[in-house]
Amino acid sequence: MAILTDTKARHIKPGDKALPHGGVIGLTLNPTRANKGRGYWIFRYVSPLTQKRRQASLGTYPEISIAEVGKIASAMREQLAKNIAPLEEKSIRQQNEKRKASIPTFQSAAETLHPTLLPGWKNIKHGKQWITTLQTHAFPILEVKTLDTINAADIAEILSPIWLSHPATAKRVKQRIYTVMEWGLAQGYCKINPVDVVAHLLPQQNKLLTRARHFPAMP
Repeated sequence: MAILTDTKARHIKPGDKALPHGGVIGLTLNPTRANKGRGYWIFRYVSPLTQKRRQASLGTYPEISIAEVGKIASAMREQLAKNIAPLEEKSIRQQNEKRKASIPTFQSAAETLHPTLLPGWKNIKHGKQWITTLQTHAFPILEVKTLDTINAADIAEILSPIWLSHPATAKRVKQRIYTVMEWGLAQGYCKINPVDVVAHLLPQQNKLLTRARHFPAMP
C-alpha cells in the first residue's frame, strides 16, 4: 500500500472515510467534524496482554505530519512485537511514577510515625529520645532517601561508627530504624526491611566485653 501523501491528506473533509497511513498497519487519518484538511491520527491494534482491540490517539494532522506519526506508530508496532502493549505500558509507567512520587523519605516517615508511638510511652522523655536518636544518627545519612531506596549498606554506614564503641546506643538506633522500615513495609512503600540483614555487614560484637563494660549511652 502506498504511503498517504500530503496532497490527499489536505483534501480530507468531514464525512469522509478514514485514510490509511499506508506505512503502518492500523494507522489511519480520520476527518474532523468541521474542518477540511484537518484530521486526527488513530492507531488500532490488538493488545498482546488482553487480546482486546485498542486504539491510541496520536495527535492531529497537520500538526503531526505523516512522516512523524509513521515513526511513532512504527515504534508502537515494535513494542507489540515484543508483547508490550503501548497503552497498558504507558498506564503502568504512570502508575509507577505516581506511586514513586508518594513514597516518603526516611525522615518524613519517622516524623509521621513518631506521634503515633508517643501514647505507648509512659515516660515522655523516652518518647522524645526516640526521634532525637534518629535525628542524631540516622537522618544525616537517610534524611532524603525514600524508603524504597534504603539498603543494608546505608544502615551499616549509620551503625558502624558506634557498633563497637557504644553497642547499647547502636542497638537502640538499629531498633528504631527497624520500626520505621517496618512501618514503610506495612504501608507498601518498600518490599523488604534492610535492617533484617545488616548484621552481615557489621563486625561481631564481643558480648562478654559488652556486658562487662558500662559504655556511656549516646543520644
